[in-house]
Amino acid sequence: MQKLAQIEQTLPLIGNMLLPAFIFAAALLGFYYSGAFSSTTTHILHIGIYLLSVGCTLAQIYFNRSKLLFAFFIVLLAYTLINLFKHLNPETYFAMPAYISLSTLIPLNLLLFYFLPPRPLFSKINLRLLLIVFLQYAAAELLARQNTALGVPATEFLPTLNWAALGGFMLLCGIILVNAVRTGSISNYHCFFASLSLMLAFYYSPTASGLTIFTFAAVLCLLSALAQTTYNDIYKDPLTQLNSRNSFIIHSKNLPFKYSIGIVSIDDYDKLRDNFGRRAQNVLTKLIAERISELEKDELIYRYGADEFVIVFKTADRNESFERLETIRRAVASASFEYRPRRKPLKLTVSAAVSEKKRSDANAVEVLIRAAKVLQKTRAFSHNVTSKA
Repeated sequence: MQKLAQIEQTLPLIGNMLLPAFIFAAALLGFYYSGAFSSTTTHILHIGIYLLSVGCTLAQIYFNRSKLLFAFFIVLLAYTLINLFKHLNPETYFAMPAYISLSTLIPLNLLLFYFLPPRPLFSKINLRLLLIVFLQYAAAELLARQNTALGVPATEFLPTLNWAALGGFMLLCGIILVNAVRTGSISNYHCFFASLSLMLAFYYSPTASGLTIFTFAAVLCLLSALAQTTYNDIYKDPLTQLNSRNSFIIHSKNLPFKYSIGIVSIDDYDKLRDNFGRRAQNVLTKLIAERISELEKDELIYRYGADEFVIVFKTADRNESFERLETIRRAVASASFEYRPRRKPLKLTVSAAVSEKKRSDANAVEVLIRAAKVLQKTRAFSHNVTSKA
């Protein structure tokens, strides 16, 4: 049984990394077994890198997200500058101080942007970060004119990737991989293989095919991460990983003829933040979401509001749904919720309400509104109760 449990825990991790691993493996096979690319193939990949980067940039601007946009910017900057250095000094570009500084700064910049919290693109702090990046490369250019590099000189063993740059890339890949295994995040696996591909793009930069194909693989991995992140933003709640409010609106059009909708609301939600802080509030919300998911594994569960969870009981009437909500309410009330650094367990309660679809209801939103009104009236007088609409 333990082996079976370990397999069940391992399989999702393997599945999460399949697509970026396939992209990375395809790039490796394409580089090693196809030989030198023709100028046409290299040109197509070259155009593809810029088109995909521009497309992803526009998507990030549209969704007002900044985290992956910085990664695209850094990858594109590295690719453009390496090609520029190769054009200026084809034979010994990797010994140029500007190239050595570039290979040292790129992994450090990616590491910085990796730890940035998700925030809207159009914010003052993002503007400051961009200015810091430009100042870094301006300083590197100034030092290059004085024949000085930010990093150690290239060696015979690593002519295109000095030891400081290699250490930076290894640190970057190691941190992302550990975080990916710890969290199981699909986007983290994509970022890991993107960073690995970019490192190989530097290492094999003397060949046009190596630089182009591994940069193209890095852009594809970031594009996949962007697609997954955007999907989660639209359909998933980022804190609990339950279905989002948007998902309910989309799914409500395809519900069966008979169903009931229940609302579970955390009691004294604002007081949790006032007494314990926002971080503790988020941790406790996630723990309650996990408890609800354990009890209702087969039903659609949505985080509809900050303190509200909506459950669609398909083919269930009001009485059956009421009993199931009562089970959830009792389970939460009887549980002890622990979180660090608080040592003493915390007792929490939820209130709930349920409404069954009627023939006169035009859509699921009307059913939900009816349940919400009953819950609001009930909570005005009492907490830790379940009501019927």
